[in-house]
Amino acid sequence: VLLRTFFPVLPTGCMELSSSTMGGRGVHCSDRHYGIPSNLIQHMPGRDMGDGWETARHPDRPSIWVKNEETGLLDSNLMDFCILKLGSVSKEGGVRRIVLDTRHFRGNYPESAKVEGCYIVNDAHIPDHEIEEQYKESWFTLIPRSRLGPDSLHVYDADLDQIESCEGRKVSHVKVTIYPDGGLSRVRVYGFGDDVCYSRL
Repeated sequence: VLLRTFFPVLPTGCMELSSSTMGGRGVHCSDRHYGIPSNLIQHMPGRDMGDGWETARHPDRPSIWVKNEETGLLDSNLMDFCILKLGSVSKEGGVRRIVLDTRHFRGNYPESAKVEGCYIVNDAHIPDHEIEEQYKESWFTLIPRSRLGPDSLHVYDADLDQIESCEGRKVSHVKVTIYPDGGLSRVRVYGFGDDVCYSRL
């Protein structure tokens, strides 16, 4: 999924559900040392690292990392997360593409990331910082923990079976978990929603 030059054509009516121009917003995060989640869903590409979301290094990072023999990823549960509310709820099976953008992050990009979805009918009565905890049993995997690279677009397509749990599920919020820490420039979620909006990758 790194730096693909070919992307399957998105179906007619598919839009950027996460975009701030559609009402998407950053809800909550575990760390906002160098940026806020709302930066991730801006319409324009990131200008620099300061225009994204980056977390501080975990103080208990080991001096030597050990890789999991089965996955090839770091054998560590150290992580940070952010929650984004989509500007338009996806219809059932509506999430068709997810982009994790690490552009500008070269030495401080996350080793890997996981993306989960959740459908909340009405979150108006829930404080932003409580959404993750109150709905911890409701999150389902869209992208399992996957390796990321520096300064790259990581594109996942449902049509290429790179997104899980697509069929029969609505999505109103996404949770992006990064391991062990680091920065992202943009997160984009494309799919079928309630309104028509045009946005670019």
